[in-house]
Amino acid sequence: MVTIIARVQTPYELGRVVRDRRRRLGLTQDGVARRVGVSRQWMISLETGRARLEFGLVLRTLSALGLALDLVEDQAEPTATRDIDLDALIKGRS
Repeated sequence: MVTIIARVQTPYELGRVVRDRRRRLGLTQDGVARRVGVSRQWMISLETGRARLEFGLVLRTLSALGLALDLVEDQAEPTATRDIDLDALIKGRS
């Protein structure tokens, strides 16, 4: 069974989902970090929305928390045809 728990469009939103899931499972940042093979500081970076993390490690973290990444086609206008503020997007304010 697939349950959609969040719509994620920014690194900040992904970090919030990871943090909320970890807490719901009763896990510590250090515990998840050891499972994934990263440092606690790396987990903090992910949970606070740092945009420049290795994608493979992000996927491994999601898997360690029992989460999967599914991509769906957005009905909105593709971002390639409209102006975007990359700085705001990276900071999670887009």
